[in-house]
Amino acid sequence: MGFLNINTDLLPIKAHYFLFDAGNSPINPFLSTIAKQRGYSPSVVGNIFTLLLLLNIVVKPLTGYVTDRWKCRRTVFLGAILLNGLVTPMLYLVPGATSSAGEMSDAKAFGSLQFWLFWTVVTLRMVLFMVGEVLQETICMGILGGDTVKFGMQRLWGAAGWGTMSIVTGAAIDWYSSGLAQKNHLPGYLLSAASFFIDFMVAFHLKVPETDGPTTNILADVKVVLKNVKVCVFLVWATVGGIFAAYIWFYFIWYVDDLATIYHPERKSMLSSIKGFSLTIECLGGEVPFFYLSGYLIKRTGHMTAFSISFAMFALRFLLYSIIRDPLWVLPVELLNGITFGLSYIAGISYSAKIAPVGSEGTVQGLFSMAFQGFGGSLGATLAGYTFSHLGSVMAFRLIGFVALIMCVVQIIVNYFLNRNRKLTA
Repeated sequence: MGFLNINTDLLPIKAHYFLFDAGNSPINPFLSTIAKQRGYSPSVVGNIFTLLLLLNIVVKPLTGYVTDRWKCRRTVFLGAILLNGLVTPMLYLVPGATSSAGEMSDAKAFGSLQFWLFWTVVTLRMVLFMVGEVLQETICMGILGGDTVKFGMQRLWGAAGWGTMSIVTGAAIDWYSSGLAQKNHLPGYLLSAASFFIDFMVAFHLKVPETDGPTTNILADVKVVLKNVKVCVFLVWATVGGIFAAYIWFYFIWYVDDLATIYHPERKSMLSSIKGFSLTIECLGGEVPFFYLSGYLIKRTGHMTAFSISFAMFALRFLLYSIIRDPLWVLPVELLNGITFGLSYIAGISYSAKIAPVGSEGTVQGLFSMAFQGFGGSLGATLAGYTFSHLGSVMAFRLIGFVALIMCVVQIIVNYFLNRNRKLTA
């Protein structure tokens, strides 16, 4: 299947991916700077994201189990999209959203009613995002019959939506904030809500496959899956990948802010545009072509080797961040996003679909999300918050770059011995 030979039956899922990610891109990557403008320190922001990502440990597996058990994927999926569109603009209405106060102490932040209002709204919309995300992958795999090559070709439309809306959001925020001391993110909230409402109308007409398997043995099936040593090791690598990805998800925009503040103040007037364009390059230049090719690549390399390549490229990406001083120079580095995040994510989704027993597809996808975005993401957010606070953004990326390099070597060695033992016992 090529770009110009599109199966019209798959147009609704493509449109959903585009709009769902277009709805999240004006908010998710900008949350750290939105919190920073409110005066919250890197450690406070790290605690926020840690708590949010710990919810993945419960929310995604529970979503998979509930929708497998009671066959309610469509209802839950549509509800998550619609509610996200309604909740997102509430962030702008929380008092103190455009406060110009300096950085607060951690104790003062946690004792503030405004902080807890902010945390409540952010948590609610992120839970809705988690529910929508895990269900869309399960639904897409169901529509495609588990075809990993075709999955990447659908998933790339999400990257296209994220990348397109990111540059629009960045330019709109710069324009709307002209002459202001701080950026006003109102255009981002409005663009996000509009995308979710349109997505709801598209998803309403989407054919959502429910599980055909029995509903009484889901937990037993999952226990059988987890008895496989290779599956448990896979979940460890998913956790490590989540740690690395969290540095990008939550602290990359903060890092770009620091580069402009410390080294190139003349870039501040165009900073939101640089941020938006960097996210566009991540998605359109990095993820879109890589998602298109990912199925073929994983078939040739295998799922575990895909993680090795991803870890090596994470190390390169982080170490490049540690030597860059001009925010403009981060733009070409973002082309690596396809092979860092994209490869590990597609490998995880496709491997989960491969090992899932019939009737437990959503539950097993939830386990991968729990490891990648729950355990891994929360650990990554905590580590990033601590290292950004104590080492600064540049040195924090240098440290995690060396950690990624070490983990790549460890992962290759472990996979070698696993494959060797499998051959010896075959």
